Amino acid sequence: MAENVINQHYIPQCVLKHFSSSKNQLVETLVELKRVYKTNYRQSMSARYTYEHSSLETNKLEKYFSRIEGYFSDVILNILNTVVQYEDEQVEFNEIKMIVERYMREFIIFYYRSGALLHEFSFLQENEEIKINHLLSNIMNSSYIRDLSKTIITHYNISIIKSEDMGFLLSDQYVSTAALGIKGRFANVSNRHLGFKDVIILIPLSSQYYIVYYDGRQPSYIKPNTVNILNGLQVKEINKVIINNTYRKCISYQENSIREALKEFELISPCISLGHYSSGLKTGATLKKEVFFYESDKKAWDFFVSFEFVTYQNSKRNDVCPCKSGKKFKKCCLDKYNSSVKIIRKLDEVQTNWTTILVSPQATSERGIAEFSPQQEDPRDLKYNIKSVLNQL
Repeated sequence: MAENVINQHYIPQCVLKHFSSSKNQLVETLVELKRVYKTNYRQSMSARYTYEHSSLETNKLEKYFSRIEGYFSDVILNILNTVVQYEDEQVEFNEIKMIVERYMREFIIFYYRSGALLHEFSFLQENEEIKINHLLSNIMNSSYIRDLSKTIITHYNISIIKSEDMGFLLSDQYVSTAALGIKGRFANVSNRHLGFKDVIILIPLSSQYYIVYYDGRQPSYIKPNTVNILNGLQVKEINKVIINNTYRKCISYQENSIREALKEFELISPCISLGHYSSGLKTGATLKKEVFFYESDKKAWDFFVSFEFVTYQNSKRNDVCPCKSGKKFKKCCLDKYNSSVKIIRKLDEVQTNWTTILVSPQATSERGIAEFSPQQEDPRDLKYNIKSVLNQL
């Protein structure tokens, strides 16, 4: 590997600096180790070989992203200033909305370059370079980025949330998402994909402000088309989502915010799903971890994926609950069992009509991480695909 590789950020520095102090310091944590420390934002969320690939000129992708950051720094400042003007009643909320919509494609590109997605792209892959192939296949598909942007702008509600004590975290996924309801896992997607129903999308501006897009039963403290000032408990609820979008690193302006959030962090990796068809074909997919906004949805989902519901399927309402609590089924685990039945019905429904889980029948949904046929993989395809997009950088 070339020796002149520069420090490469998987979260834009123009965003990181808005989570730092006047001395350019922020608080960073290695979530798996729960190690918390202070660092300069220029050294945060970065590694020397983040975007290197044997078919790319050294630092090629980092320079490409730096060009976008060159003008996006002013965009972030413009949005933040407009938010303040809205709070001072100098402009309408529509002014904020227009700027955000104008640069939605850049937000999505930064999402796809994030450390968390790069981690998912390379999960259990022998060839580490495959993550660059997945990255480029997404961000260089201009029609896909455009259509996904249009879906978010057109079919989701928009809001701004504010932490007065600058308590928001920033995940190494950059844009954080969570499911506001259960749809079931199928194909190569999760409950929280962009473009789906019942999803909340959190786009960072600073430790004080986040852009929020959502569909479904959003938290009561998030109203559309306004700036919502959150109290301490509400900020913690948002931070729980943000830190659980994280795989390796999470940052904050306030040390106590990150230490509180670490108590809610669950170490969950992506997983590989394999399928073996009667024809002999083997297929598989890398699946994102699930993040649910509501604890009730998470408990129902964990009950379903553990396959525990099978032991309840012949139970009647007045029977003693199979969980051996001594209570009647209807007063114990019936609700959890019914939630599993709903998930199964939703899975059947999706098999018939995929659009039932989209935020709109015309919506574009986020691509899954990776689908593959193991017997058909050829490492030479990686270099071919990389070279096919070089001229676009």
